[in-house]
Amino acid sequence: MSNDSSFVRVVERARAALHTLLLPLWNVVCKLLAPIDRGLQPIANAYNRLLGHHFGTMTGLQFGVISLGFGLIATVPFWSPLYTETLNITFAMASIWAIFAMSWDIQSGYTGYISFGHSALSGAAGYTIGLLILHYDPSMGPAVAIPLAVLASLLLGLVIAVPALRLRGPYFSLITLVGVLLFTNLIFAFSDWTNGELGINKVEPFTYEPWIRYYYMAIPMLLIAIGLTYVARSNVGTVLLAIRENEPAVSDAGLDPTKFKISSFVLSSVPMGIGGALLVYYGRAITPTSFVDLQNSIEIIAIAVIGGMGSILGPLFGSFLFFFLEEELLRQFFDESSVRALVLWTFVLAVLVFTRNGIFRAIWHGLGSVRGDSE
Repeated sequence: MSNDSSFVRVVERARAALHTLLLPLWNVVCKLLAPIDRGLQPIANAYNRLLGHHFGTMTGLQFGVISLGFGLIATVPFWSPLYTETLNITFAMASIWAIFAMSWDIQSGYTGYISFGHSALSGAAGYTIGLLILHYDPSMGPAVAIPLAVLASLLLGLVIAVPALRLRGPYFSLITLVGVLLFTNLIFAFSDWTNGELGINKVEPFTYEPWIRYYYMAIPMLLIAIGLTYVARSNVGTVLLAIRENEPAVSDAGLDPTKFKISSFVLSSVPMGIGGALLVYYGRAITPTSFVDLQNSIEIIAIAVIGGMGSILGPLFGSFLFFFLEEELLRQFFDESSVRALVLWTFVLAVLVFTRNGIFRAIWHGLGSVRGDSE
């Protein structure tokens, strides 16, 4: 216990020292950014009047940064000469993982019930499409396969949620972890049906045109971000946050926490199914390692942590940062994949220690504090 307390004290002192070191620099930055904030405020005010009630109000700088971020995502194929085929693949995968991270966040980030089993939900969607194409109709198109895949993800989500969400603390997390392990072992136990570790490789992509493939991933991701943000800002999102902060108080208010927790898992399962389906048609194959591997669940959580749990848009931008670091920036300095992984996960650890609310949430609130914080 004393060792734990000593470690906490060291971390708190390091965090305080870092804050003291950066505060003068931040004050200078605020003075430079304040005129830009005031210049953008009229546009932000128009947005606030029209949509602020549904998606949250913004200051001028916040509106400018979020618009720039979405603008960059929307124009990736036109970044010539910076644009490359590798960058296209990186950000297409980042779009899919952003869906996974946002889906995880609306359930775990908002309720505080940490799930290690979300990769099973995308796996249910992926294997539904693969098995239908392999054993039922090789010519089955996405218009039929994707709704069935989302339904499979939803059903599995209910199977996990109904018993698991009646538990608390580590017991819930343990059940979701066991769910992934069971799913993986089922794939190998019925390898004659699922092709085991070889997977299913008979899926035709939406298109072979690289830039169109990117938009097939990015557009659903943006629509899901809008939908989940709307839900998170609604009364449902407020109750989910209340469950995370004080579940007994929610019960005392006459609300059924279990009902809302199951609803959050349903809200999470549907976009997980969509993301799993997109991954099938982008990768053109379904294997245990690409869909149901436990590391996928860990990466989903890491992405949400980097961006900021309980924010929806934080995990979205966290995904793009995670994949940019992993696939683009670190490759410029390290040839060995193991070294890149070590550096990347050290970065994730540093975020956990020094920016517990996530990088993008810290930036967001910092921008809001330039002229007075806004939600």
